[in-house]
Amino acid sequence: MGVKIAKNKISEFLRGLSEEYRVFTPSTNGVTKFAEMKNPEDVLIYPNRTDISLKPLFFPPDEVFFRFKKSDDGYDLEDNLHGLKAEKKVLFGVRNCDLRGLEVLDRYMISEFSDPYYSRRRENTVIIGITCEYPRDTCFCTAFGPLVPEKGYDLWLTDIGNYYYVDVGSETGKNLLNSLFEEATEDDRMKRDMKILSVEREINKHAHLDLCEVKRCAKHLTNAVEDPIWKELGEKCLSCGKCNFICPTCHCFDVKDVTNLDGSEGQRERVWDSCHLFSYAQTSAENFRKERHARVRYRIYDKFVFPVMRYGVYACSGCGRCIDICPADIDIRDVVRRLIA
Repeated sequence: MGVKIAKNKISEFLRGLSEEYRVFTPSTNGVTKFAEMKNPEDVLIYPNRTDISLKPLFFPPDEVFFRFKKSDDGYDLEDNLHGLKAEKKVLFGVRNCDLRGLEVLDRYMISEFSDPYYSRRRENTVIIGITCEYPRDTCFCTAFGPLVPEKGYDLWLTDIGNYYYVDVGSETGKNLLNSLFEEATEDDRMKRDMKILSVEREINKHAHLDLCEVKRCAKHLTNAVEDPIWKELGEKCLSCGKCNFICPTCHCFDVKDVTNLDGSEGQRERVWDSCHLFSYAQTSAENFRKERHARVRYRIYDKFVFPVMRYGVYACSGCGRCIDICPADIDIRDVVRRLIA
């Protein structure tokens, strides 16, 4: 049997965590996103995912790699990695789609090679997730599996009334338990299961999509390379890149050197890039993806085909953020439904 914690003890629990960790929780300044907790009493537990994913915490939109300055002996370098600490931190309020997105990002950033800046930020991270109270209309995380993940978290909370039922996912999570937690009953367990089932059913009403048969779905999409849908989407898409920038798993970036006029000092920067932008595929010889429909197709394949070939998983978390933000009203669920029908 699991454990539970009273809702009115959450702020006390977070205060205790903040003595050992930097604690990040959902917050808002017009949009909801994860930010460092200032006061446990002010923490708001939202009913579903944040507008902005966890990605910027580990992979910022822009960052400086190093600074350089000309000296008598050549150039002096100041590497920002040296000042980047692997701090112990807790992410509280993580949702299913957040966790799946972070796991996919890990595959790209610390699997085949280790991006030192991402890796340094990702170390010593404790994940405390929460089951959504109700989904947004654009959510479809259950297309990829159950609402509550089987692994990847340390603690996972599910609202069962005056308490949160707590699933323990790791030894680290077990060590976070203290006197604030109580032993859960079989009735608590049933309430947890019923809540999860209720939310899953609500998500499925909007999703109408089952992508659990990964290889079969990827094959369907691969065979659709000449489907007329790409021309149709190319005419609608504005190539603004919003879907890429809001996506929790998109990881493309550009690196540039910015110097003063005489080149005596400057810095090397990394900034997010987007495969939807015309300049993304521009080379000295040609632009090998200059047609808009080709860029739309590439983005869909980069979520549902290429990562399956490479890692055996999709690079989509089902968060629906791209649907919410698209000015052309392109719904990735509709695209995939049509292609695997």
